Amino acid sequence: MNEQLFASRIRQALDESAERLPYRVTQRLERARLAAVARAQPEAVAATAGAGVSPAVALGGDDRPSALVRLLSTVVPILFVLAGLYGIAEWEDAQRAAETADIDAELMLSDDEVPIAAYADKGFGVYIKNSRQ
Repeated sequence: MNEQLFASRIRQALDESAERLPYRVTQRLERARLAAVARAQPEAVAATAGAGVSPAVALGGDDRPSALVRLLSTVVPILFVLAGLYGIAEWEDAQRAAETADIDAELMLSDDEVPIAAYADKGFGVYIKNSRQ
């Protein structure tokens, strides 16, 4: 008997609080209730189709994208980022090779002017860069 009394008091409290909900919330709750009823009773699909519920929800499905679409939407941006990083690395390597070629060309032209010990110096490349500017 206590359980029935408790259940009726809860139902009464829920009914009173439902009356104070905004219109948009009650409409969303109504659509969700109709979708749940449609999933439980297949013959109720025809009744919910005109009530503003999407056909996928009314038929027991959901509006989520397929696994292939989700996979592609994850993999494609990652591939673009990796391709961009690869392109940047190749461009930097090409720049570094061009700088080294310029330094080598300068060395070939200035063989007579530079002492042999200068080639072993770590700052010699910087010296050549600064001297040609």
